[in-house]
Amino acid sequence: MKMPRKSNRVKLDGGRPLNPFIEQLLSNRGICGNDNIKTFLEPKLKDLPDPFLLKDMDRAVKLIKDCIDGEFQFLIWGDYDVDGTTATALLLLFFRSIGCDAVYHIPNRLKDGYGIQKQGLKHITKGRDPLKTLIITVDNGISAHAAVEFAKQSGYKIIVTDHHLPPALKVGADAVINPSQPSCLFPDKTLAGVGVAFYLAMATRSYLVKSGYFKSTSNIPNLKKLLDLVAIGTVADMVPLKSTNRILVKAGLEALAKKGNIGLTALCKKNSLDISCIRSEDISFQLAPKINAAGRLGEAEKAVELFLSTEKSGAVLLAKQLIANNERRRSINIEDFEKAKIELGNEQKNDSYAVVVSGDYHIGVAGIVASNLVQKYQKPSVVLCSDNNGILKGSARSVPGIDLYLALENCKEAMIGYGGHKMAGGMSLTTENLGFFRTLFENAIKEQAIENDFEPTDLVDADIQISELFTMDILRQLHLMEPFGQGNPQPIFRDNVSGFLELEPLGKDKKHLRCSFAGNRKSIIKGVAFGMGDLLDKCQNIKEQEVLYTPTHNFFRGRRSWQVRVVEISIEPQ
Repeated sequence: MKMPRKSNRVKLDGGRPLNPFIEQLLSNRGICGNDNIKTFLEPKLKDLPDPFLLKDMDRAVKLIKDCIDGEFQFLIWGDYDVDGTTATALLLLFFRSIGCDAVYHIPNRLKDGYGIQKQGLKHITKGRDPLKTLIITVDNGISAHAAVEFAKQSGYKIIVTDHHLPPALKVGADAVINPSQPSCLFPDKTLAGVGVAFYLAMATRSYLVKSGYFKSTSNIPNLKKLLDLVAIGTVADMVPLKSTNRILVKAGLEALAKKGNIGLTALCKKNSLDISCIRSEDISFQLAPKINAAGRLGEAEKAVELFLSTEKSGAVLLAKQLIANNERRRSINIEDFEKAKIELGNEQKNDSYAVVVSGDYHIGVAGIVASNLVQKYQKPSVVLCSDNNGILKGSARSVPGIDLYLALENCKEAMIGYGGHKMAGGMSLTTENLGFFRTLFENAIKEQAIENDFEPTDLVDADIQISELFTMDILRQLHLMEPFGQGNPQPIFRDNVSGFLELEPLGKDKKHLRCSFAGNRKSIIKGVAFGMGDLLDKCQNIKEQEVLYTPTHNFFRGRRSWQVRVVEISIEPQ
């Protein structure tokens, strides 16, 4: 990889020069020029877009102020995934901090299904005065026409905040906050649901300050303290970590390090994570699955209560429960994935463009099983779960370059309802329409694949030996590229020179490898290769190897260190 000239090196905050290797990595990702590089590596909250650029925001905050003056109860209607539970907790904490009576409701994933629904509203109306209640949806509601109409007829005021793609007909709420709706001037359309909720809090605080609501500046809530929830929900929802999301997540990880949220601190500790240096992959692979597991098993309230915890002992107990739920979820997931592979059997033809399975699957893990199928077959996949009443409910996951939401739009004749975005979606249909749906979905995916004529891309960012990369100058500046995720993937490097110094099996089932490599000045660089235990003998006997890797943090017994995470091992055949 050709390095940029040193004379033009970018200066970071504090006067540190940017390493030419890092500058070239950024250039390869289209991030060039001093200003763009500094903005990317050192994003600032002051650069966030104005919340009042969001359509209907002015209407929403005026309604909120009227409801505060009228002593309304605020009912936050959430969702059961990480994005939805963090958004729910965020608005609860915000409204309670300014003296509002705020409660929440999250549908049971196994019984109620997704989003705000008419039946759920009928249930919670008992014992509540609709004429004195403001409903605010988070991460849902953009397509809930019937439920919102029922809410309005019942006397509720309602604000919908969502980030999913809106249907052609606008939902009839008092205000709709969604950057993806037509004629919305907000420059970033990729906010997660928790990001939209945070922007509502930002705008509300600003409006209340201007209206003289706070008696002194000490009464004005510090929204930076809520950014840890924004970081968790945004990374977990796999939205692009560019522009606005990057600013929010970067600041959120800094807020997380300050241990302001007792629940998140407890969850990090129970997962043996160094909260002072949480990375996006820690959220994706350690925290998010535990938080999600609660909703997948119909207990999303446990996640919300964890985020709202005020006592350490209670937070630790909830963290343990989330971890136990995740173990149950993993067991169900393994069983359903094996069942799906058996169902497909020889039916999964090489010339098909999509995968659809249907049957006695657990709705709580349908999305994960769909992701497993995508990984195995490299095709958009749908998992449909029978409720034994003639209805199939399911989840779908896509591959890069295939717009899943567009594909589902082309299948709407076969479905009762659907929603989602480019990479993930959900749907419901009758069992009678299963064959019709399969045909429409296959044709929709095929049409996109042929039209776009996709070609595989090289996932390697640079060829560099492990010993050359593992210098503190490069590693520290590479860390500035965090948070990694959609739109800013974890960099992958290739080393076809360095060999393994040591290799040994890792884990009870020996599915992983513990390894080490030679560093500079006779140092040893430790590493791990997950899921590659079956390559042990070949790696020990064949020296012609190519290793794809990425640097990562290891936190053990209170000490943090850099190590190699091996992504792939290619061995030349003899």
